[in-house]
Amino acid sequence: MALTGVVGVRPAGADQIASLKGEAKAIAQELVQAQLSVDADRQRYGVAAVAVASDARSMADVAQQVAQDEQQIDKEVLEVRRQAVTSYMEAGGGASSAETVLFTGNAERSQLASEYAAIATGNIETSLDALALTRRSLQGEEALLAKQQLRDQADVAVQGASLSSANTAARQLEVLQGQVTGQLAAAVAAQDAAQAAAATAALAAARHSAAAGSAPSSGSSPVSDPSLNAFLQCVVEVESGGNYQAVSPDGQFMGAFQFSQSTWNTAAPAAGLANLVGVAPNDASKADQDAVAVALYALDGDRPWLGDRCSS
Repeated sequence: MALTGVVGVRPAGADQIASLKGEAKAIAQELVQAQLSVDADRQRYGVAAVAVASDARSMADVAQQVAQDEQQIDKEVLEVRRQAVTSYMEAGGGASSAETVLFTGNAERSQLASEYAAIATGNIETSLDALALTRRSLQGEEALLAKQQLRDQADVAVQGASLSSANTAARQLEVLQGQVTGQLAAAVAAQDAAQAAAATAALAAARHSAAAGSAPSSGSSPVSDPSLNAFLQCVVEVESGGNYQAVSPDGQFMGAFQFSQSTWNTAAPAAGLANLVGVAPNDASKADQDAVAVALYALDGDRPWLGDRCSS
């Protein structure tokens, strides 16, 4: 079967890497949820803070209105008293009643005395009662606003605690994510090193058992042609009939082992032939094609050729 792309490799550390990747993915998802929670709590906290600020402004407005009304009450009381005294004095303070003044023939004085008497018997109290009612109304509104402010301040405290907790959870997840990412990077590096070591050892062993050298490859120094195991010998016959310059009809697979260009580019460095990356496999020498195939087999066994009769 022709190679179709970069093959997967599963050395001893593959399970650890898969586990770390799964853990990193789960942490990333939790971190997204935590950040969403932080955003929601921050929004709720902002709304509560705005409500408290609004309460403070409303209370300040009411307090200012109460102060203004108190000043107005004091002013009006003084004015009422001043007018009463003035009227009485101008009418003559000795009159005992409106009727007495009326019999003297002074109608204006009679009217003034009547007004004063009316003021003295309740008009001032009526005016004061009305002003006091207004004051109590404003003070009641002020008290309600104070209660609302306390509720809003409590809400701010709750939302602030929730926001702090969400931020703490998000930071902890970020730290954990960094730890897992570091472990994953170390595991991948160790896996890559193990792959390279295995491929190098396999290639060295194959070349050591080779009986003869080969012609120089394109752009590379002469290398010994490693011996092929029974499986790879079968692959050469099945895939290309032993033709190291073979190319598939669609042009995607080349050489005796029918490498795809992407698989060749991945396996060549493992064989110590990084200079062949980008070189068409069918243009490489027999020794180089054999070396790359041996390295690939050391990395991934027969998986790249699953499906043909050699791996059945």
